[in-house]
Formats: sequence, structure tokens, C-alpha cells
Amino acid sequence: MILSDTSRTLQQQGAHHDNNGIGTDKSKDTTNTEMTTVSNHDHVNLTGIFFPALDENGNPGYVHNATTLHNNPPVFNTSGIQCGPNDATMQLLTQRVYVDLAADERANKLVLEGEGKPRAKIYCHIYTTQKQGPRIQSIRETWGHRCDGFHVASTITDRSIDSVNIPHEGEEEYQNMWQKVRAMWSYVYVNYYDSYDWFHIGGDDMYVLVENLRLYLESEEIVTASNGGEQPLLLGQLFYQHGNRSATYVTGGGGYTLNKAALKMLVASFPNCAPHDVTSIEDVLVTQCLQKEGIEPYRTTDETGAERYNHVSPEMDFNYDPEKNPLFWYSYFSGNKNIGPERVVKRAVSFHLKGSKPSVENMMRRVHAILYGHCANVTLGPPVPTKQWRDGKFLGRYWKPPLLQCELNAKEDEVCICYMVKRGKKEVQVCKKHSNNPSHQMQLEGNKGGSNKKRVYSRRRKTTALRLKQRRLASRRPTYVTPVLMLSIISHLTATKIHLKASSKIMNSLIDRNACLLGI
Repeated sequence: MILSDTSRTLQQQGAHHDNNGIGTDKSKDTTNTEMTTVSNHDHVNLTGIFFPALDENGNPGYVHNATTLHNNPPVFNTSGIQCGPNDATMQLLTQRVYVDLAADERANKLVLEGEGKPRAKIYCHIYTTQKQGPRIQSIRETWGHRCDGFHVASTITDRSIDSVNIPHEGEEEYQNMWQKVRAMWSYVYVNYYDSYDWFHIGGDDMYVLVENLRLYLESEEIVTASNGGEQPLLLGQLFYQHGNRSATYVTGGGGYTLNKAALKMLVASFPNCAPHDVTSIEDVLVTQCLQKEGIEPYRTTDETGAERYNHVSPEMDFNYDPEKNPLFWYSYFSGNKNIGPERVVKRAVSFHLKGSKPSVENMMRRVHAILYGHCANVTLGPPVPTKQWRDGKFLGRYWKPPLLQCELNAKEDEVCICYMVKRGKKEVQVCKKHSNNPSHQMQLEGNKGGSNKKRVYSRRRKTTALRLKQRRLASRRPTYVTPVLMLSIISHLTATKIHLKASSKIMNSLIDRNACLLGI
């Protein structure tokens, strides 16, 4: 959204951080003339970056009570939920994936008895818009209240559904998701950093198995990897950009999780990491901002390669076989070679329900009903076999790596060369075919930098342009009209009874052309 005059003044008004003030409305406390930095510990200065949230009346300084949903969970409405049919979703969530409620209860019991460590406190926040009210209600009834803290970053502030209007730079649109997420992380850091251990973010089409997530974050593996919380950790499903194994990022489909150290490092990088970029790839930029600080994404697969965070739905995970779908985008973005149910960890953390039928909110309720025992009477049939997904089923040719596309169309005597070109505000990779002759090969082996490759293409473009120019000139070259042809034209004009003046003009032009061509 375009910031209003009121929103722009927030950069000068600022917001205070006070642990005792969480859940209060500070919109009336706007006497400060400069952005104040959080006290109580060594906080990052977010002057000019952090935009205080707006309350229902548009007043700045609103801080949402993040524990409201957890302390007052709504009743899960089971009416209208269709547990069937016996499809891939049903079979994966009954034969493979489960919520480990027993382990979760044991951990809670140990804490009550004073024998176990305090449970990990998880803050969940999701991005959405005002029109997605049904999805928000489904999240609140299913998994949202299982987080220790929760809010929805929307375009309005509505305490009844835990939505908060967090202003950000630029328009409120999908293509500006990066600026929205920057504002969300800044808001969470300023107001909730001290109260929680882990912070999970995702879209309104994400389903989180919160008990499994908490158990994973408390596991010996993660405790060791985080060095007791001192080592920044970025957790989620790893993707390879267009299949490039050297360009990894954590995909936002199933959400991703930061510990406190990573959150602090992330917001500290905001002033110098793509501060004004307008793009939808917020998950890529979050990863890159942390990579610039020396923090690589943590691989969250188990020892078999199965995924905990899942970018796709249970249906697709269950019946997907990468060997049958070598050109499908998910095969080379994920790099997961497992087949069918083996692609998912039994104690999975999250799923991405984008595109679910009949709707995301209905699928979210159905998934929850299956996982938490509301569909116990469903009779299961034989396993659903893996299937071949049509190449480009979701995002088409855009997601096919340019190099792979070029190699598929190249002949035996052709080689593919890739380089980066700027299209608008983005740089994209372009791969083109070239003759694989010895001289060209020597030139390719000698080209180490991008400038040499550009010169190769420059020469080829000049040659092609010259040939096209010669063809155009040849097509425009005047043709000599022979006497025989002139007589046939006269007879044709006479036969068609063209007006004498018009025919005389035509004949004069032909005579003039011949005289010009003959040099008369």
C-alpha cells in the first residue's frame, strides 16, 4: 500500500519497547520526535526502517497482545468437514505423518514435575490481506492457538482475529512481499524479542504441526547446532535456485523459523540488504541477508533425506516421484530424490496448501481433522500410486532452468552459453545455442569473465544484424521492366478498363524507373 501522511510521520514519532506493555495500545504516546531504540538489552537501531503498527483508528504505536489466542483458543468447528475421500492426502496423514502428542505431553509433564527444561516458546506470524478472512479463521481454530504467541500481518487491525496493520514501504501487493516481510520482522523484533525463543513465519496457506515443531526445536540436534541459542539458525526446506546447487535458500512455502540470534542478525542487516527492492521473493532475500553475515541455512532433513518443512501439499508429497518427473520444477528446485511418502518425515513440521481444492481453508480444516483424530472412522483403501506430473503444471516454462531448456533443444554440434541480462529491475539468466566448432570451443575455454562472453555475443549480434540489413536492402531493390513486360501491363490496363489518366501515370512511372536504372 502507499503510505499515507499519517504513516509517513511514524518515521519521526517512533515506538518504545517495554516488556510490560505487550498487549497495550500505545497510540496516544506519540510525543517523541525521533525514532527511539529499544532498551533493556543491546538492541539494533531501526531508525527509519521500523514502522509502528496502526490501531483500528489509524493511530500509530499499537502493540498486539500476542498471547490472546493461545490463552483463549476458539472451538474447532467440525461441522461441514468432509474427511474423505480416501485420497493421497488421507493416506499420507494416516499412514505416514502424525502429530506426536504423546511426546509433547511427556515433555509438559516433566516441566510440571520440575525435572525437565522449560519448553521452547514459539512466536508465529503470518502474512495475509483483509480479503482472506476465512483462511485466518481456519488458522485460528486449527494450529494458530498452539503457538505461544501469534498475530496476523494484514491491511487492517482487528483484535477479534489477531490481525495487525503494519505499514511498510511501497504498495500492498504480492510483488512487494519483501517490504512487507521486512516490516513484519522489524515489528516482531521490537515488541516480542525478549519474550520468545523461536519465531516462525509463513503465508495464510501454510499449515503448521506446532507440537512437532516444538519437539524438533527442543531436540538434541537443534540445541547442539544453536550452541544453546548463541549460534544464529535459519530453519526450513532448502531450495536450489533454478537447480543451481551453489545458490541455496530457504523456501517460504512451508514457512521458516529463526532463533533469537538469527532474528537479531537479520534485522541488523536490513539497512544494507536490499533496503528498497520491490520483489516477491522475500524468502530468497532473507536467506541472502543472513548469508552475507556468514549464516547459511541449516539443513532440516532427516538421515534419509525426508523433509520436515514441506513446500507442497500432502497430496503432492505422497504421490510424487522425481524419476517420473525429471523436468518438473519441484524436482530440481528441491533436489529431493525420495519417492512418495518417503519424501516426508513422520513428525513433519509444516505443509503448503496453496491451490488446494475446493479451497485452502477447507483443506486446512480437513488436514487438522485427520491429524487430530476427528476422522477415525474412515476406511482406508489400497495405497495411491505415484504419478507423473505434467511438466510445468503449476508455473510452466518460467521455472525450467534456462541451461536445461537450452540443452534439451540443442543439437549434437551445438553448445549452450549462459549469461546474465537486465530486464527491467531484475537480472535474469539467458542461455543460447552456438556452434560447437573447434575455434569456438577454444574461445569458450579462454573466456573466464562475463565481459568476454558478452563480446562473443556482441560479434554474433553484429553479424546477424548485417545479414538482416542486406536482406532488407535486397528486397527493396528496384526491378528493371522489360519492353515485353511493359506491353503486357498495357494490355492488362486496357482489358480492365482503368482510367486513361491512371494508366498514363503508371506507364510514366515505369518509363522513369527504366531510365533511371539504365542511366539515361
